[in-house]
Amino acid sequence: MCTSILTKTLDGKHILSRTMDFSHPLEETPTFIPRNFAWKSDANNVYYKSKYAYIGAGGELNSLYFVTDGVNEHGLSAAELYLPGEECYQEEVVEGKLNLAPHEFLMWILGNCKSIEEVEELAPTVNLISIRVPEMGIITPLHWIISDTTGRCVVIEPTEPTLHVMENPVGTMTNTPRLEWHIENLRNYLHVRPEQYESRNYGDYRANPFSQGTGTSGLPGGYTPPERFIRATFFKENIEPAKDESEGISNAYHILNTVRIPKGIVVTGVGAKDYSLYIGSMCNESRTYYYSSYENHEIVKLILSDELLKETEPIVFKYNQKKESFRELNQEINCESSNM
Repeated sequence: MCTSILTKTLDGKHILSRTMDFSHPLEETPTFIPRNFAWKSDANNVYYKSKYAYIGAGGELNSLYFVTDGVNEHGLSAAELYLPGEECYQEEVVEGKLNLAPHEFLMWILGNCKSIEEVEELAPTVNLISIRVPEMGIITPLHWIISDTTGRCVVIEPTEPTLHVMENPVGTMTNTPRLEWHIENLRNYLHVRPEQYESRNYGDYRANPFSQGTGTSGLPGGYTPPERFIRATFFKENIEPAKDESEGISNAYHILNTVRIPKGIVVTGVGAKDYSLYIGSMCNESRTYYYSSYENHEIVKLILSDELLKETEPIVFKYNQKKESFRELNQEINCESSNM
């Protein structure tokens, strides 16, 4: 499970945001991967070297680095989400193709592509092989949402052996079913609107709306992928436009809070609790990553600055994300009193 949206600010910033919904704690924090970073594929033990630096949510697992979303130095952003039951991975290495495990594909995109145009050109050369994630013991059924500084939004869904890039005209993505189904399903919600419904007569009785919000009464309230897709799309389309990046991040959080899953609300068939581990947002133009965890709603910010680009080794930025942060106003009063 997961939800992702692409939004645009009035001053031309493009922000790709996502919830990471999972039942297994991933221990991810903002992470920097440098230029020329070499990593070995689990698919065929071949070493690959990334051309470009990028930042995102990730970490280190048994001396191996990973990210599950991020933005690179050229303003290309991407996030991986689940597509269970629809994925079509291959069983063997194909000579002449770039053979990768599904969980490695995002790192390859961010480390080797400047734009969606380059992703379109190179995606068909990739062969995704059914390889389990180390330590987790599962083959992750993934699809990917990608954006760049042009404002384009595309997805790659590995439903056949050759990977293809598909335009996402809505700028929203969740999980199974496929994107085309979710887009068609929007036609079932044409009656949902921000405006109030009017009063009407039933015989001699005049029925008036209960308070405000009657136009939204048709919004689905559950946490299935179709319901989250509808809610995220409706809020994204109707929220007051953000003037700049700061307001854009605030908007993204307000939108994704409508689909953010508290722990204990969604329990899987094996008794595990799916919940929103974090929210991550990436601004393509400023090359900035924003992050807040389930336990700590404070938003931390990491910029892929010129100084950071000089670093030659990965950096995992650790901070106290397991405990909520509070601003102690009483202490500020005491400080002001002492300065009088």
